[in-house]
Amino acid sequence: VVALHVMNRDKHGKKMSKSFGNAVDPLDWMDAYGSDALRFTLARGANPGVDVPIGEEWVQGSRNFCNKLWNAARFALLNGATTAEPLPPAEELSTVDRWLLSRLAAVTASVDADYEHFEFAKASESLYHFVWDDFCDWYVELAKVPLAAGGAGAHRTRLVLGHALDTVLRLLHPVVPFVTEALWTALTGGESLVVASWPQADGSRLDPAAEGEVAALQDVVTEVRRFRSEQGLRPAQR
Repeated sequence: VVALHVMNRDKHGKKMSKSFGNAVDPLDWMDAYGSDALRFTLARGANPGVDVPIGEEWVQGSRNFCNKLWNAARFALLNGATTAEPLPPAEELSTVDRWLLSRLAAVTASVDADYEHFEFAKASESLYHFVWDDFCDWYVELAKVPLAAGGAGAHRTRLVLGHALDTVLRLLHPVVPFVTEALWTALTGGESLVVASWPQADGSRLDPAAEGEVAALQDVVTEVRRFRSEQGLRPAQR
């Protein structure tokens, strides 16, 4: 597949040109930050009909995103995340598990539609925020509690972790091919993401009630963190 886009410009919106001294050799950025980081940066900025501004710090940000995904996958694998069993029914899952699967179902549907309409920037933006915010910053942290407790709750969390990571890696593969290939084969033991099936949104997992409960929890945690920061309290201080 070849995607045709409009002109690449520098971060100030100026046309890249050797005569302007602002042209970039993409191989330099690929060597410094990885091919996935450059590819994801370009895809995330590729809005139809709009020139694509690009700066080195944006490629650095995409490299950080790939690192974030890698570290979250490492956490999941070290804690036994698996795709070997089907997901439990909703009534057996915690509110946090149901929340993540609800968000995942919505993101899968929207990203699938964006790819279908060649809206690569919208798909990339949705995946960026789901992975960074919902999956890494919230679910991975909240999952540490049942994983530490052990038992049936920990097993269900491992299944949700594995399913969510599997789906995210499939959705990201067109724009982050190398990192997702390495992580997906490690998670699933499959041959290659290139020949894996495309994920389908599971509408039965949509759960507005769970999303509302976790949104309230997020508001409380965010406000407490803000208050602690304003009061100059150390992170470990009760």
